[in-house]
Amino acid sequence: MDTKQYCANLSCELQRWRNAIHKENESIAKLSSADKQHMLGFVEDLRMLEAEMDARIGQLKNECPTFWGPENAENVVGTSGEYEPFALSPDESDTIIGGGNFGG
Repeated sequence: MDTKQYCANLSCELQRWRNAIHKENESIAKLSSADKQHMLGFVEDLRMLEAEMDARIGQLKNECPTFWGPENAENVVGTSGEYEPFALSPDESDTIIGGGNFGG
């Protein structure tokens, strides 16, 4: 699976989860105030999660590459818009960032 397909699949999966959370938020919104009172903390958590998922989906759409070819394997697009070499080699970066020491 190429990077573009991975990003598209991940975006679709996040969108499905986001839609499920949104549906729950809509269901909760229809409840009476008395029924919602005991779950207010959870309601706010769901709203925050929905907003975070919206941000992540937008980030995927903006930041995932549209093409991942050989020039992308050793270079990165710099601030000038031109391809520039990575500052560190993969071996050098491994000494700074451990194998499982990245991500959320």
